[in-house]
Amino acid sequence: MQSDLPKQNTRILFHAPGLAAHRPAMDLPHVLGVQPATMHSIQGLLTSHELTGNRGNIIHAEAPAKLFKRDPLGSAYGNIGKLHKHLGDAFADRMAELFDMIVISMANFIRPDHSVENLGHALVALDGRVPFIVLGAGLQGRHELSAIRRGSVDTIGVINERAALFGVRGEETCGWLHKHGFKKAEVLGCPSLYVYPQSIMLLDPTAARQKGANASVMTAGHLAIKQGNIVRRGTDLVRALAGTDASYVMQDEFIRYPGLRHRPCIYSDGNSQFDSGFMNAWLTERYKRPVSFRNYYYFNESGAWRQSALRHDVFIGDRFHGGVAALQAGLPTIFLKEDNRVGELTDYFALPALSISQFTELGLAKTLEKMLDDGKITLMKTRYRQRFRHFRKRMKEQGLTVVSRLPD
Repeated sequence: MQSDLPKQNTRILFHAPGLAAHRPAMDLPHVLGVQPATMHSIQGLLTSHELTGNRGNIIHAEAPAKLFKRDPLGSAYGNIGKLHKHLGDAFADRMAELFDMIVISMANFIRPDHSVENLGHALVALDGRVPFIVLGAGLQGRHELSAIRRGSVDTIGVINERAALFGVRGEETCGWLHKHGFKKAEVLGCPSLYVYPQSIMLLDPTAARQKGANASVMTAGHLAIKQGNIVRRGTDLVRALAGTDASYVMQDEFIRYPGLRHRPCIYSDGNSQFDSGFMNAWLTERYKRPVSFRNYYYFNESGAWRQSALRHDVFIGDRFHGGVAALQAGLPTIFLKEDNRVGELTDYFALPALSISQFTELGLAKTLEKMLDDGKITLMKTRYRQRFRHFRKRMKEQGLTVVSRLPD
């Protein structure tokens, strides 16, 4: 436990893209960033999208800001790499003057095609002046250390050496880090799952099971286009949901759809939806089989995501934070476990999960019956209660109070 624990009115800097909002450049008190202007084309959405990248980032990045008791007027979202670049030699002094703690929410950053070098440089420049913790760090794929960019490896080393707590999302990530000498890593899951414990603990899948094949499904996956065709993982999901009443949540794949960037009125910011008739026809042409989703969503903020989830009976998909958004709303959720990112998190929390091929073989009705049976839901809730209590205990040891509570 740290000897210089932060105060209960902790001024926290949350390093994460928790909001799709511009950051004002002027140095004035009492001003807020503004949301992107309403746009109707994919090209127009790019500015908004770049604020957070993959929209799943909003779900995990906003979580610490919702979880911890802190001084609301003295806390902020901010990218410490950019702050370091802007403040230069004054960086450590300003951080120590303004903040008592830095909380860094991460996801699957340990992969060959991604670098967090700037984060590492900022943490070194911080020089121990402000304690920091890392939450939700994860491995994507199964790579040797030599495949990870040098800047990212160096940053992991800085975190391992200097973080007050190095929280990772699952056993596989923890094992990989320990194998390579980063022994401080400990499994705490993803912070996004601890924000709304009432929704998870009071979840009741009875109605979804009873509807069976007639249940409406919210899904998310990888309807990405490469070389003019939908990737295999996307076509597998389409095939699995054929004939069901399903809606699809876009997270980042539409950005690379060829030839669509400047098409007007393809998207409505008012209801967070793409033109479903057009999207079905366009994707059908590339798949050479019918693609027929009722809605295509893209969310600028998490509240709309959760409320839209409640228009469905169940979530079944292979985007982890898409499933978390549904769980946060209290929607029965089944994860399609296609990679280690989803696998280690569903294992850690005992969340209902199966592969896309298993889902295809079972069909919707039998999947709901098997994956949402009372035994599996009881196990999930028992495991969740244990994980939540452990997370709250570890945060308390860092001087952080988790404000969310398990129901009695």
